[in-house]
Formats: sequence, C-alpha cells, structure tokens
Amino acid sequence: MVVFRCRHVCARGVIHDGSIANFFGYGSGVMEVSVRLVGSAAFKAVGTSEPRPAGSIPVHLRQFVMRRARALVACALGFLVVAPPVAALADPAQPGNTESVVESVKPSTDAVRFDIVGGDAFVRVRVERGHIFEMAGYYDEPFVRIAQDGTVSVNESSDTFRISKSRYGAGTTLDGSGSTDGEESWVVAARNGTYLWHDHRVHWMSPTTPQAINDRGLVQQWTIPVVIDNRPTIVSGSLYLRDAPGSWWWLLAVPALIVGFVLSRRIAPRELGGAGALFAVTGAFMFWGVPSQARGAPGMFVLGALAVLISIATAAVRHRGEIVDALVTSTAVALLVAVVLEREIVANRFVPGLGDSVVPRLAVPLVAGLAVGTGVRALARLLGKPDSIATK
Repeated sequence: MVVFRCRHVCARGVIHDGSIANFFGYGSGVMEVSVRLVGSAAFKAVGTSEPRPAGSIPVHLRQFVMRRARALVACALGFLVVAPPVAALADPAQPGNTESVVESVKPSTDAVRFDIVGGDAFVRVRVERGHIFEMAGYYDEPFVRIAQDGTVSVNESSDTFRISKSRYGAGTTLDGSGSTDGEESWVVAARNGTYLWHDHRVHWMSPTTPQAINDRGLVQQWTIPVVIDNRPTIVSGSLYLRDAPGSWWWLLAVPALIVGFVLSRRIAPRELGGAGALFAVTGAFMFWGVPSQARGAPGMFVLGALAVLISIATAAVRHRGEIVDALVTSTAVALLVAVVLEREIVANRFVPGLGDSVVPRLAVPLVAGLAVGTGVRALARLLGKPDSIATK
C-alpha cells in the first residue's frame, strides 16, 4: 500500500511532504509532480521507487537536478551579494605591532595638535583657525600650508607628496636626491585645517619586523620640523616595537566550532546573525574609528550587517528551507573569506580604529568557528538526498 505523507495537493500539482518547518523553515520539502501522474497507475506503482510514465525522466532525478540547480544559483547570487568589497584605498592603515608616539612639540603650543593614526601609519596635524602652519618636505621643498581660515594646500609637485602617498614610499628611499627644478603646483586638499599623510620618519620603512634597541622596545627616534605662526617648531617622537599577541588566540576557534555544530542544527540563521552582529560592531569601530583618508574597505562591517539582515529575512522564506540553507551557506562562506582577509587582526597588537584591544582578536576566531559550524550543516542539508514522495 502506498502512503502519501502530504497535507494537500495544490492546483499546480505541488505535493508538500507534511513536515511543517519551524521558525526558520528547515526540514520542509516540496516535491513537484506532474498533475497527469497523480492517481495514475504509474504513480501508484510500488515496484519502483520513482513513479513515472513509460519513457519519461524519473521524477526524483528531475527534481534533484532542478532543486540543486536552483540552490547553486541562489548560493552563487548570495555570495556575490555578501562578498567582501575591494579595498577602498590603496594603502590604508593596517594592523601591526609597532607604535609611534608624539612625545613633544617645542616650543609648545595649543594652536596646533599632532597625533599618530593607525599605530604608526599616518601623522595628523590639526590647526586652529586664526593660525598659520607650514611644513617643508623631506628635501626642504614646500610641502603643506594651512591658512588662517583652515584652507589646507598641498604642493603636488613636491617629491615628498609623491613619496608620502603610500606607507613604504612606492619603492623610494629618503636619500636626499629629490628633484630641484623648483616647480610648485598647489592644490586645496581640505578646508577644515586638518591634514593626514604617511610620514616615513615615524614608522619602519620595511615590511620586516624591526629590532628594538633597548628594553622599552625603542626602535628609533624621529623629528619633524614645521613652522607655526612664523615660528620654527620641532615635533619629536619615538617608534616602539610592542609584543605581538600569541598564536593561542586561534584556539578560541575550537570551542566556537564545537558550539557552531551543536547549536546550528535548527538555528543557523540566529547563530550567523549573532556572529554578524559581532563583526558589524567590530567593523564599525575599525572603519569609523580612523579618518576617512586612513580607512580601508568596510568589509567586516558590511558582511556582519548582511548576516544580521539575512537572519531576519529568513522569517519571510521560512517555508523555503532550501533557499534559507543557500543563503546561510553563502553568508558563512563570505564570513570565512572575511576572516581570512582580517586574520592579521589576531596576530598583531594594534588594530586601526581600536588600538590595543582584545575585542577584535576575540571576534575573528569566534566568527570563524561559528561560520564553519553553521555553514557545514546548511551545506549538508542543501546537498542532501531528496526524500521519497512515496513509501511502501
């Protein structure tokens, strides 16, 4: 005897298998059967596991191909939506283990403030209105001028401007061999009295780790000569090497992975929503915590926010378990890609926008474990063998 496990047969011949999805729709199955098969001898046949008229493609095979094709398309489209964007800037602030510190401004003044952005990546100067600031380049050529009304002008013909556009000077060195043609080309860079640039005197000019010269981690001392209100001023500071975090931070991914597998059986969207919220908050601080000129792409924030939105959106498609699984898989893969791209956060002491903070070093391995746990389960459900529509 054939037992049909279904609630109803709709006009288009779609047979529901009777398992009503929970809040997120997992376990629901929809089998498409031609109307002409319902009630036919072929459909009632029990000698074959796949009811079909003579000469036709087995129903389960056709359904399997169509279902998987739709799932793969949904997965691909979902990944394209949540894939990390390309870096917004060519040379933004990056995580690192070196820190540059402004230690003195002589003679002292309250009209101009200097600080370091991104650990040691950028020097920022902020000038109060009503004061004049001038700075020569590495070769004593005119480089930056800030007028009393806050207009920031930069000499783009300066060799210093060209060299200081990237952290390592685009392969150049400070060898005193700048051009001497004297040509100047002034361009307004801002009107708020603030300027930010890669000053190669304040950081280590090599990707290799520098050596400290004393127990405090001192690498080098530096000075930047400027002129404030026609008065020569010297900005002084030091570059320090800090201890890198231990690789044991990645061990946090192990318990997170276990949690992901245990809890993702029915609540994968909720898990990814929580992981996405953690990434979104961390990414927001990393992105908006530094000036716009020092920002990279907001990949962590965007991916985290999308994961939260997708976890909410699953409620609208909770009866389409396959679509939910495709979205969950896509989000998990995208989050894992983001984890790979942001892996330097775990291995470095200073994070742009957050400084020396434990939060990002916790977030990355935790999200990695949760994404693997939920992603693997969703993918397994997505690629699982379809249930039979008829049993003996």
